[in-house]
Formats: sequence, structure tokens, C-alpha cells
Amino acid sequence: MIDKNFYIKSIFVFLLTLFVFQSQAQEKGLLQQPISEAPKESIQFSFDDLSFIKDNEYFNLIADGYTLFGNKLDANFTYQKADKYQVSLGVVALKYYGMDDFIKILPSISLQYKQGNSRFYFGRLDTKDMHHLPEPIYAFERKLDNRSVENGLQHIYHSKYCHTDTWLEWEHFIQKGDAQRERLNFGQTTTFRFPVKSFDIVIPLSLYLMHRGGQINQHAPTTEVANAVVFANASAGLRLEKNIIKNKISISYQYLLHSINSENTEEWIYRNGHAHWLQIDYNTKGWQYNFGYWQAHQFVGIKGDDMYQSVSRRTEIFVDDLGHPLPVFQAHTEPDRNLFTARVSYSYQLDKQLNFSLVADGFYQLNKSEIHHPRYTAQLQNHFDYALGLYVNYTFNHRVLKIKP
Repeated sequence: MIDKNFYIKSIFVFLLTLFVFQSQAQEKGLLQQPISEAPKESIQFSFDDLSFIKDNEYFNLIADGYTLFGNKLDANFTYQKADKYQVSLGVVALKYYGMDDFIKILPSISLQYKQGNSRFYFGRLDTKDMHHLPEPIYAFERKLDNRSVENGLQHIYHSKYCHTDTWLEWEHFIQKGDAQRERLNFGQTTTFRFPVKSFDIVIPLSLYLMHRGGQINQHAPTTEVANAVVFANASAGLRLEKNIIKNKISISYQYLLHSINSENTEEWIYRNGHAHWLQIDYNTKGWQYNFGYWQAHQFVGIKGDDMYQSVSRRTEIFVDDLGHPLPVFQAHTEPDRNLFTARVSYSYQLDKQLNFSLVADGFYQLNKSEIHHPRYTAQLQNHFDYALGLYVNYTFNHRVLKIKP
């Protein structure tokens, strides 16, 4: 009998191949974007340093409050050949202040190939734009830790009216007898843009699948079904954009959902859920204003921002008089989570290679949430949380060697 994991992996590979060949067939006659401005054949050195502080002042029952304060350095040597392909070898180093050692030092290797409007990545994936996934499905904070380094296969297609990103990420590789399961993720985002007189109609679509399983890891024969699980997030939306002189205003709506293919829901608790997200954006002279309303029913975004979830991700541990841990938040849920959200940000280019940003987020919880435990009781409604962020990003590019033909 063919293992269930075989079917899951086959579906991932088939979908990836389908999207790649479909986008290749559509690329003729559309706008083209180069991979870089480097000479036809050269060796370059580049690095990107992000200095950051993000303070999450959260006191709700869903998300932890904490501060991330540190630096993330991304350095690479790149060999580029004839504007068609380039090979990069580099390292990503993450350092949080207050800790003596680096949190993570990750080597990376990437092969990029350009064909018309398409770019293909083998090895490290391009995650600079967060795959165009909505934040409840794919959190911005991944940029502030090692989760933004993804490896696998990717195809990006860009034209004036369409942008697609298709990728297969191998998140966790296992060897024979490993106690953990393998994890691989498949994603597909497509954004269509239709200019109509004085405004644009934008349609964003996304699909994100996460597979946990494996054939060579440790698991009992009776738990074969429970060993493999596929978690799915998807979204579809509509956005209206209008430019007013140098300002831009947009109104958008997105419908998001999640589904699990097994009765074994693991830590996500809810097998199915959905959410509605209404937003208004206004951009002017470096300032960006965003106001939104979030209404979720049993929604879970496995890689998403904690504040939008219906299942608690708080990890704060209380102990009893004997020092034994009390699982206060472990099973806490808010099936119907309603939020008013706001974000105000300001960006300023201090230099050609240096950018400065300030970001303030606010979350006003409308729904009632409560925990009743013999050692801990909490009840919240009409509750406000906020987060503040400061980011300084420095990028550097230098041609080390120009190779003559």
C-alpha cells in the first residue's frame, strides 16, 4: 500500500510544476525586470544590516508581551553571469542584545535564474516581500528572527498586471529514526491589477500549506494517520486603490480561512475556521496610516501574527506552591475574536543606502475573553494592546571583481 505521505508530496511537486510552466507560457510580450544592475559577469559582495527594537506591550490572553532588540546581518558573495543567472553564498547572523552569543548563524546558498519576466530560485528563497501573504497568515516578525531564511524551490513572475510567487520550502529535514517529523511548506500567491479610469482594482489570492509527517521518523504503526497532517491557509480579497497627487488611498476586504485534513488537530484545536478583514490605507510623504476591523471565527494562521489567532499562543508559565507548572493558557481559545486595528508608520531615507522607520500598532479587543483556573483568573473585554517598533536598515553593494570575456 502506498504511504499517505507519498500522495501529499506528489501533490506539492505537481502544483509547483504546474505553476512554473503555466507562468512560463504567459511571459512573452510583458514587462521585464532584471535581477540586478551588476555587469554581465562579475563577483559582488553585499550585506544588509537591520537594527531593530520592537516592544510588544500585550496583556491579553492570546499573545505574549515581549521585546525584540538586536541586529540581523545578511552578507553574501554573488557570482553573476550574463544577466541570466547568479549564484550566491552567504551567512545570516542574528544577535539579540542582552545575550552573549548569537541566537543563530545560518549559512545560505542560492542559485537564481532569470527568463523573461520569471525568476527561479534554488536553495535560499526570496522572502523580502513576505511572499505577499497577509499578516494573520504570515507574521512580519519573521523578519526579526531566523524564520525568514527559507530554503527550497521558488518561481516569481512579475508583469504590469500580474504578480505570482510559488514556492516549496523544506523547513525541517529528518534522518532515519528521528523523533521529530519532517516539515515542508507549499505556497502560492497571485495578485491581479486592473487599471480602471482613475483607480486600480487589485485582487490578491493566496494558498499556504504546511505538511508534518515522514516515513522514516519514529512513530508507532497504529499512529500512522496521526503522524501525517496537512494544515491549509487560504485568502481571497479585493482592494481599490486611488492616487491623489502624491498620495495613495485604498480600501480592501479579505476573506481568510484555515482547514486541517485530519481529526488530529494537534495544538491548533480547531479543524476549520475563517475570518473577515476590512482595511483602509492612506500613504503620504513617508507616512502610512492603516485602520482595520478583524472578525474571526475559530481562525488559526499557523505562521501568522499571534494577535489575530483564536487559539492562545501565550507561553507564560505559572507555578504552584511546589514549583509545578500550571497550564493556564494551554487550552485557552477565543472562538469569536473581534479587533479594531490601527498602524501608523513613518519612513525616511537618511542616505542612499540607509533607511529609518518608526511603526506603532494598536489593537482594541471587542470580544469577551476569560480564564478561570484555581490559581489564576482573568477576564477581558474592550481591551487595548499596542506595539512600538524602530528599524534602521543599511544596505551595501560592492563589485569585487569584473570578469572579462
